[in-house]
Amino acid sequence: MILKVDEEIFLTDLKVESAQKVFDLVISNKNFLRQWLNWVDETRNIDDTILYIQTISDNDIFSERFVFEINYKNELAGLIDFNHGDRGNSKVEIGYWLAEKFQGKGIMRRSCQALIKYAFQKESINRITIKCAAGNKKSQAIPLRLNFKLEGIERQSQNIYGVFHDVMIFSLLKKEWK
Repeated sequence: MILKVDEEIFLTDLKVESAQKVFDLVISNKNFLRQWLNWVDETRNIDDTILYIQTISDNDIFSERFVFEINYKNELAGLIDFNHGDRGNSKVEIGYWLAEKFQGKGIMRRSCQALIKYAFQKESINRITIKCAAGNKKSQAIPLRLNFKLEGIERQSQNIYGVFHDVMIFSLLKKEWK
């Protein structure tokens, strides 16, 4: 699947053929990403990345993870996914990460917009959530700019290398989407 976001960005479903690019991006951004992501240190070699991709390949929006590569000007910039899909309740969560050099260009906001449009128009999703660590202001800015509502805070629900962080929960309903 390919989702064209705009002239600069397109999203493609993550395939094993991209493992080296993903691995290289994670490793080159390790210190930056590990601030908010607890899986970064588990990415030690290319086989870790291949195994991850194999566990999520051929999934759909209602799977545990349905992952897309974010390609910005034909360069891998990060990943975005649908996760924790619930077909019966017509809801899904969006998760994401972006390499440091791509920050501040609106790439993630635009990528999220494309997934939101896809979920509401093509998959008949009713509710989308985005969760962000309470200290991660850049990540929180994305759902806020996209008119998500802050529903609450899960206290100390994310363990990042031995430090527990509060997680903010944002949601958007189909009827609220513009």
